[in-house]
Amino acid sequence: IWVQILGHEKAIFPYEYPALFSITVAFLGIWFFSATDNSAEGARERELFRAQFIRSQTGFGVEQGRAH
Repeated sequence: IWVQILGHEKAIFPYEYPALFSITVAFLGIWFFSATDNSAEGARERELFRAQFIRSQTGFGVEQGRAH
């Protein structure tokens, strides 16, 4: 983008596809902040996850679907 579209002499990042790096950094950041979340909301969501996972995999405990 820096050279082809913006017309700069050279790119500040020497790769044509920097998404390979930015997506990796974003994923690692998301994982890190999720793993280190000690908030009350995070604890509540972790408690509710197992029941939701079991319902999504087996259908046990699912209410009747709504008519559209």
